[in-house]
Amino acid sequence: MPRIEFRPDNRSAEVDEKTKILLCARKAGVAIRFACASCRCGTCAVRILDGKDNLSPMKEDETKLLTRLSLPADGTVRLSCQTRIMGDCVVDLSFQNEYDSDIGMAQDDDDDE
Repeated sequence: MPRIEFRPDNRSAEVDEKTKILLCARKAGVAIRFACASCRCGTCAVRILDGKDNLSPMKEDETKLLTRLSLPADGTVRLSCQTRIMGDCVVDLSFQNEYDSDIGMAQDDDDDE
């Protein structure tokens, strides 16, 4: 069984292969932000710290949504509602505090003028 680890909580769980990250987090009792759970809003995006090759391939709708949100579409960020676990991985949930699903990556408000 694949093992998924959630950071920064440092909680891990063994899960059935092909289980979506969102469901793994909820079953493990880990707080994860999500809204539609159907690849429409981007609220559930997470950073993959390790094991991105152990995840299901990204489908076109996930790639398009990540791109629209100005988030990386190279597999380092995935939508937890779409991504299935095929092997061990480490997921960073604190990434959810680094972007706004309405506008993408948070912008620095510092003015150096």
